[in-house]
Amino acid sequence: MAGAGLIMRSSLTDAKPCGQSVTSRPRRGRWPRIEAVHRVFGLFSASTALVVALSLLGAAGTAGLAVLIGRAIDVVAAGGMPDAGWYLGAVGELLTVAVCAWLVPVLAAQAGRQLTEHHRTRLLQHYLAIGPLAVRRAGEGELVQAAMDSVDRSVKYRTAFMGPAIAAVSTPVLVLVFIALFIDPLSAGLMLLPTALVPLIVLGFQKLFSASSGEYRRAQGILTATFLDALRSLGMLKLNGAGGWMGRRVARASERVRRQVMKLLARNQIVLLVIDASFAILLLSTASILAWWRLGSGAFTTGEAAALVILSFLMLAPVNYVGSFFYIGLTGRSAEKKIAEIEEIPVHQSVARPLDIDLHTGDLVLENVGASYDGEHRTLRGVNAVFPAGSRTAVIGPSGSGKTTLLRVLQGQLEPDEGIIHDGRHGMGPATLKHNAAVVEQHATLFALTLRENLQLAAPLATNAQMVHALEQAGLGGWLGDQATRRLDEPLGESGARLSGGQAQRLALARALLAGRPLLLLDEPTSSLDVQTEAEVLATLRGLDRSITTVTVTHRLGLLADYDRVIVMDGGRIIQSGDRQALLAQDGYLKRAMEHFTQRARGLRTAHSGRDK
Repeated sequence: MAGAGLIMRSSLTDAKPCGQSVTSRPRRGRWPRIEAVHRVFGLFSASTALVVALSLLGAAGTAGLAVLIGRAIDVVAAGGMPDAGWYLGAVGELLTVAVCAWLVPVLAAQAGRQLTEHHRTRLLQHYLAIGPLAVRRAGEGELVQAAMDSVDRSVKYRTAFMGPAIAAVSTPVLVLVFIALFIDPLSAGLMLLPTALVPLIVLGFQKLFSASSGEYRRAQGILTATFLDALRSLGMLKLNGAGGWMGRRVARASERVRRQVMKLLARNQIVLLVIDASFAILLLSTASILAWWRLGSGAFTTGEAAALVILSFLMLAPVNYVGSFFYIGLTGRSAEKKIAEIEEIPVHQSVARPLDIDLHTGDLVLENVGASYDGEHRTLRGVNAVFPAGSRTAVIGPSGSGKTTLLRVLQGQLEPDEGIIHDGRHGMGPATLKHNAAVVEQHATLFALTLRENLQLAAPLATNAQMVHALEQAGLGGWLGDQATRRLDEPLGESGARLSGGQAQRLALARALLAGRPLLLLDEPTSSLDVQTEAEVLATLRGLDRSITTVTVTHRLGLLADYDRVIVMDGGRIIQSGDRQALLAQDGYLKRAMEHFTQRARGLRTAHSGRDK
C-alpha cells in the first residue's frame, strides 16, 4: 500500500508541457529563433532600418543644399550667377528632402500597426500559455495595462522614436563627413569634440530618470486594475449607492498617475534646458569661431564660412529630437521592461499536458486535499471524498465553508497545496482535471460573439443539430423558436448583454453539455432561473448520461431530492458525506437543516392559505 501511495503521489503532477519544466519560462516553439531573425533582418527591424536610412538621406540632402548655398554665395560675391547645374543640384536636394520627409512617417505608421498586432498577439498567447491561475496571481489590471498602454508606448518607442533618434544621433557624423569633404577637414575634426558629448548626456539622463518611469508604470497598473473593478461591479455599486466611493478610488488612482506624469514631463523639460543650454551653445560657438578663424586666415571663402555655420545648425538634430521626444523614449523603455517582466512569468502547472485518463468509468477520489489562494491561509483542510462514476453529488454548507473552493480544485482552476486527487490508479493534476471537467459557474461567461461561436468554444466541430439539441436540453427551445438554425448566427452583445440572466445561465449549461466531458461541475446552476425553467433544467440534469459525474454546489435544500449523494462542508472541511437518505437518517447538519427547511416551508404554506381565506 505504501508503494502504491508513492506511485500515485509521484504521478500527481500532470505531464510537463512538451519538454519543459512547469516552473521554467514557457517555450514559444520557434518564437526565440524568429525573434532573433527579426532583430537583424525581420519586418520590424527592417522598417526601423529603412526609417533611419531615409532620415539620413534627407539629412544628406539638407547638408548638400547647405554646401550649394555656400557656393552660390561665393559666385554672387564674385559678381556672377549660379549656372544651370547649380539649380539642378538644388532642386534634386530639395526633392530628396521632401520625399524622405513624406516617406518616414508613412513607414513608421505602417510598422507601428504591424508591431502593435505582433506584441498584443504574443502577449495574449503568453497569457493563455501560463494559464488563468498565473494570470490571477500576476494581477489582471497589470496584464491589461501591459497589453494596451505598455504595448502602445513600446511601439511608439520602436517606431516613432527609435528610428528617428538613431538617425538624429547619426546626423552629426554625416554632417562632419560633408564638412571634411567639401569645406575643411581640420574644422570637421575640431567640431567632433563637442559632438561626442551628445550620447553621454542622453544616456546619463535616461539612467537618472529610470526610477521615476518605473513609478509611473506601477501607478498606471493600479489605475487600470481599479477601473476594471469599477466596470465589473457597476450593478452592485449602483444598488448600494457606492458610486461615489468607487469614484473617489478611481480619482485617487488617476491623481497618482497625473503626479507621476507631471514628474516625467518636468524632468523632460530639464533635459531640454540642460542640453540646449550646454551642447547647442557650445556647438554653435565652436562653428562660429572656426568660421571666423579660418576665414580670417584665408583658408575659407565667405561661402564656405557661411556653409559651416549652416551645417552646425543641422548638427543640432540629436539635441532637438532627443530632447523634444525624451518622454516617449523614457516611458517606452519602461514599457518594454514591463512587457519583458510579464513574459518571464512561468507556466502554471494547470496548463501542463493532461494525462490520458477517462473519468467516464473511474471514480474521482480526493485524499487529504488542502488548498489556499495565497499559499498561507488554508481554504480547504484535509478533504477526503469519493465521487463515483455517474453519481450526482450536491455540496452544501454555510457561506464561506469552502464549497466554491472545492469546485475550483475539481475543475483544475486551483492547485492543491497538499494531498492527492486520483482515479484509483493515476494521480491527477490541474491540467488533467480541467481536461475532464465541464463547468457552469454562477455567473455565466459569454463573449460578444454569435450564439454559434459561444457554443463552439466548448465543441469547435459541433454540428447545427448538436448545438440546437444542447440548447433545447438546457431549456432554450422555446426561445429559439421555429428558426433555430438561423438564430445560431445572432450576435449576443458584449458579455451576452442581449440575454437575460436566466438565458445566459442556460446557455452556459448548454455549452457544458455540448462539451460532453465526464465531469460536470455546477455552481448554483438554477440561481437565476424562474420556477418553470428551473424545473426544465433539473429535468435535463436528471436525464443526463449515467456515465457523467455531476457535482453541484447549492444553497437550495429543496433541490437535494435530485441528488443521490450529499457533501456537507464547514470551515474548509467535509463534516458529512455519503448517501443522501443515510445522512438524513442520522443526526447531523443535513438532518437539522432539512428539518428547519421543512418547518419553514410548512409555515409559509400555512400563512399563504390564511391570506387566501
